[in-house]
Amino acid sequence: MAPKTIIVEKQNSLGIIRLNHPEKRNAMSLVLVDEVVQGLQDFDRDPEVNTVVILSTHPKVFCAGRDLDEGSTRDAMDITRQRELSELPPRLFLAIRTTKKIVIAGVNGFALAGGLGLAAWCDLVVAAENAVFGLPEINVGLFPSVVLPALGFNTASVKKCLEMILTGERITAIEAEKLGLINVVVPPDRLEQSTLELAHKIAAKSPATLQVAKKTFYNMLNMEPVQATKYGVEVTSLLAVSHDGMEGQRAFLEKRGPRWQQLDGK
Repeated sequence: MAPKTIIVEKQNSLGIIRLNHPEKRNAMSLVLVDEVVQGLQDFDRDPEVNTVVILSTHPKVFCAGRDLDEGSTRDAMDITRQRELSELPPRLFLAIRTTKKIVIAGVNGFALAGGLGLAAWCDLVVAAENAVFGLPEINVGLFPSVVLPALGFNTASVKKCLEMILTGERITAIEAEKLGLINVVVPPDRLEQSTLELAHKIAAKSPATLQVAKKTFYNMLNMEPVQATKYGVEVTSLLAVSHDGMEGQRAFLEKRGPRWQQLDGK
């Protein structure tokens, strides 16, 4: 059965997930979260895919965050049901983090609340000049607690993040770039092209090393310096004697392009 809220496609070594629920502004409904998580898992198992890109088909919205319609029904007034609904965004966020492949967001228009979280949890973010980021939960009596972990390791200013949380005010793509929330800002008509170019550049690297790099990077964020350094020595040593590590070094010395080993997708 075809997905109802996303469009999934593959371009060579890239997996592409397009958020496609415009009437809900790509809000994180149960269906959308299930479908994006399934898409990520499918690409994670696909040995031909090295990098995954998340885009939006809506010209003015990347993702509007949690689906408040689902959270405001009579049925949702029960605390158990609220916990189930509150687990939807982090289920998607953690799927991005545990996916072995590099995940890149291409953000256009509004990325609000959990939509900002979706972008922040991606490994890299390209944003259009018209992108707007915000955490408006405070305006409806809520708090973006499930977004905070991503802000903690993605931004340069804790105080600016707290200001956004407490005021609900929005920031531009340029401000988000200065804050360290995104990697680069591009013209709106170049967003998809720029995002795919970055994804292709990364996908051309060793599949095995990319997966080790992602896991190592996030593991080291939680380590104190001495432990991280020792961990880094072990990772470097293992990569140096791996198939692609030896192939890459030989290719460099022989002044030719490397021939990377394709993974089996398990």
